[in-house]
Amino acid sequence: MEENFSRLAAIAIHKNDYIEEDEDKKVQKIEIGTQTKLNTRKGKYSCVTPRCQIIIPNQKPKRRKVRLMDWKKYHKLNIIYDFLDELERDYPAICTVSVIGKSVEGRSIKMLKISNSDASNSPVWLDASIHPREWITTAVITYIADILARNFHNLSESVTNKDWHIVPVLNPDGYEFTHNHDRMWRKNRATYGGKCVGVDLNRNFSCGWGSNGDQGSSDEPNNVFYRGPAPFSEPETVAVRDTIMSSRTPFKVFLSFHSYFELIIFPWGHKTDACPDYLNLLEGGTIMARAIYETSGITYKVGSTKDLTYYACGTSTDWSYTMANIPFSYMIELRSRKHKFRLPKDQIIETGKEIWNAVKKLMDFVDEKR
Repeated sequence: MEENFSRLAAIAIHKNDYIEEDEDKKVQKIEIGTQTKLNTRKGKYSCVTPRCQIIIPNQKPKRRKVRLMDWKKYHKLNIIYDFLDELERDYPAICTVSVIGKSVEGRSIKMLKISNSDASNSPVWLDASIHPREWITTAVITYIADILARNFHNLSESVTNKDWHIVPVLNPDGYEFTHNHDRMWRKNRATYGGKCVGVDLNRNFSCGWGSNGDQGSSDEPNNVFYRGPAPFSEPETVAVRDTIMSSRTPFKVFLSFHSYFELIIFPWGHKTDACPDYLNLLEGGTIMARAIYETSGITYKVGSTKDLTYYACGTSTDWSYTMANIPFSYMIELRSRKHKFRLPKDQIIETGKEIWNAVKKLMDFVDEKR
C-alpha cells in the first residue's frame, strides 16, 4: 500500500488556480491545510493536497477544453474577448489588445490593434455592435481580424501600411443582453430616471446631435432612437472619441459596421447637403460595392446616409468625418434584407469574405488618393 501511495503522490499534478473536471470522472478536491489525506474508494487510492489533482493509474488525463473562435455560429462576449487575447499571444509582434474604456455596467471595451509599428502607417478604425442586435457585424470584423493577424506579412502593402484598430463589440452590455434576455435590444444599458432605458449610441455623438427634432433622434428615453441627455453622455461613445482624438497620427479611414440594409453610406446623416468629399466617398463606396458584387453577387447601394435612409443625427460617421477629420468615413450596412437581424449562421463566412474583399479594395483606393 505504501508503495502505491508513493507512486501516486509522485505523479500528482499541481494546479495553481483551479482544477478542471473530467467529463467522465470528477476529481475530488479536499483542502485540509498542509496535510495529505489518503482516500480509499473501490479499492483505489488517491492523494489529496491543497491544489493537487491525482491521476489514477491507467487513466489518461484529458486535455483541458479550450473554446475556440470560429465563424460557424455567433459567439458571446467572453469567447470574442478570448479570441482577441489569443491573437495577441500568438502574434505578439503585430497584435496588441487594450481596454479603451468601460461600459455603463463596467464591462471592458476591448480593442485589437494590428500593426507592424511603422511610424509612417495611417490608422484605420473598424467597430461593430454599436447596436448589439446586429450580431453579424461582430462576426465579420473578427473574421477580418483573424485574416489580418494570421496572414499579415503576405498581404498587400495597402493593407500592411495601416495600423488597424478593431473594436468587435463597442456596446458590450447591450451585446450580452441580446444573448441572455432580449435578442432585439438596440441601445446600451444606461439608467435614467431610476430606470434602465438605454441610449442609442449612434445618436450620442456630438455632430448634429439633437438636430431635426424627432426626425433624426429622440429626446424620449423609451424611444429606440433616444440620444441621451447630452452629446457623449455615455462611456462607450467617449471611448471612441478619446481613442481617436488622442492618436498622434490622424486616422485615415473610419468604418462602422451595422446591419441589415446592404448599404454603404457616408456623411451627412443630419442634413441634406452634400459633404465636401462627396465624390471621393461615392467613388470609394462604389469600389467596395463592386468588390462585394464580384464576390457574392449581392448588390450594395452607395450614397449619403440621408439620401439612402433617413435623418440620423449624432452618428459616429458624421462625427468622425467632421470633428475627427477622417476623410474616408463610412457606415457599412451588412446583410440581409430578407432575414433582417437574424442572419443565418451559415452566411457568416460568405459575408466575411465579401466585406474583406471590399475593405482591401478600399485600402487600395485610399493609397491612390494620397
